[in-house]
Amino acid sequence: MRDVTQYFDLVVKIIELSSAVDAELDLEQFDHERGTIEGALYFADGSRLEFTERIVIENARPVKRDYRYQYVRDQKSVFRYDNAPHHPRLPNFPHHKHLGRKTVSAA
Repeated sequence: MRDVTQYFDLVVKIIELSSAVDAELDLEQFDHERGTIEGALYFADGSRLEFTERIVIENARPVKRDYRYQYVRDQKSVFRYDNAPHHPRLPNFPHHKHLGRKTVSAA
């Protein structure tokens, strides 16, 4: 990939092929190498997947500098993955998963 818009196009295509019944997306390109994509995918059972990715293109590959993925069902968070640097004791710092009040390392 030479441009962050190519990554955005790929994500949009994947969403179109998913089982989501609706989606909200906000794409922000800062320059040809950097951008942010965030939004939510809505599913027929009423659940949703909320996400944010801050992308940088390095060596023709998209690199997620920051990310957050949260799955919500019945208005409650089922899980959330992110790489916010607030759990330094975890083995795969900063990557981690929130399960209710529990936080575990994530690959």
